[in-house]
Amino acid sequence: MKKLYKYLLDAVVVSTVLACSACASMPVADPAVEGDQPETLEKITIPASIFEFANSDIEDNFEEFSDYCYSVERDGNDLILGVTPPQKEELIEMYAASIDDVLETMTEEEPGYYVETDKDHSRFVYHYDEKIDNVLQARMLLTITTSDVLIGILETKDPNWNVQARIVNCHTGLAVGETTFPQGSITFGPDEWKASYDNGAWLKTKQEEVMAMTGLGGTAYEELTDTQKGVVTSVGQMMDWIEGKYGQKFHYISYVPGDALEQEHLKVYPEQGDESDVVTVYRTYENGRYQYEDDYGSILVRPSYEEQILTFAKEYLPLEGIKIYTEVKGGTSNVPREGSILNTVSAATYIFMNEDLCFQQYEAFLKAVPDWLTENCQGVPAGIYVRMANSEDWKQIDRSNYEDKLREDIYTKEAECAISGSGKVTVN
Repeated sequence: MKKLYKYLLDAVVVSTVLACSACASMPVADPAVEGDQPETLEKITIPASIFEFANSDIEDNFEEFSDYCYSVERDGNDLILGVTPPQKEELIEMYAASIDDVLETMTEEEPGYYVETDKDHSRFVYHYDEKIDNVLQARMLLTITTSDVLIGILETKDPNWNVQARIVNCHTGLAVGETTFPQGSITFGPDEWKASYDNGAWLKTKQEEVMAMTGLGGTAYEELTDTQKGVVTSVGQMMDWIEGKYGQKFHYISYVPGDALEQEHLKVYPEQGDESDVVTVYRTYENGRYQYEDDYGSILVRPSYEEQILTFAKEYLPLEGIKIYTEVKGGTSNVPREGSILNTVSAATYIFMNEDLCFQQYEAFLKAVPDWLTENCQGVPAGIYVRMANSEDWKQIDRSNYEDKLREDIYTKEAECAISGSGKVTVN
């Protein structure tokens, strides 16, 4: 199959824009009329790579975006959009509507087809078969991918997109083709589809694995209740997702199917990590689309964050007398794995001190923390929470139990230093 192409706005999305009364009525700011630039104007770069991916003409897109943005500038083959917050939200809604339109068509024409995407816009898995209509296939692979990537660019203002894409036989669960966009492309045909049928062998093995990990082993899959079969299917799908996204094995901890009070989620821990590195995978379903979200990114950036805290702490405290554990908050999908990340992620860091080794340096360290937070953690909430304990109690604290230890009455000194997103520092 040749690589499929669609125009970014003209062929893929503009029909939705022109038919969308909300978008059509969106106020369009004309710099020549409005005068001064709005204080809340955001500059967002739409990279040349997205136009190349869709084989879309940049001049046509320049004109289309000009109708929906305060300003549009061309920087080489990139477009720089100037948008107010309402305009940005309208564009996001426009692309979301484009995705929903494809999904609605897909579920009406082929109820067995479905799509899996990530809330961080980093991965797409398309489940269908070789009988798919060519137009529907093009809309699934290009419209959904392009629209979701554009939503991510608008939300994060990061033009450097990089996504995993995979096509899976919806009957067997076996891959037909996969790649990473925008660098690669997917090529497949009758031979790849034929190879994706194995008389159910892969699916049967997967079911047995999931049954064993969820405590349903020892009986035939066919003898399970419908509810139990649903658990096996869901856990299998969610395990496949998290392992495919990060390219490593994870070990099952628990699964909650979700209800009116609690969202469906799976708890696992990475084979390359520790059992205390609990990863939660959340999933929602609507209109033929499963959307995933996980917090593994927080665990991946934690070592770098703690290393940078340690670099500061060892200027005042002996290494053999401190233990540092950080809880990184959400929003880590676009955080660099190298370099300083202190001003890009929100985190709470706990520094446990051995009283015998750190008592003399305690006050000097506390005095230095506010200035360090101000210099290194601007723009995001962050905190350093200090706890000093006697040597014996300190030795009992480790990463697996420090959260429980925080609630114990074992500390001889305590202090909390935090900086808000606006830069205000408080010390208690």
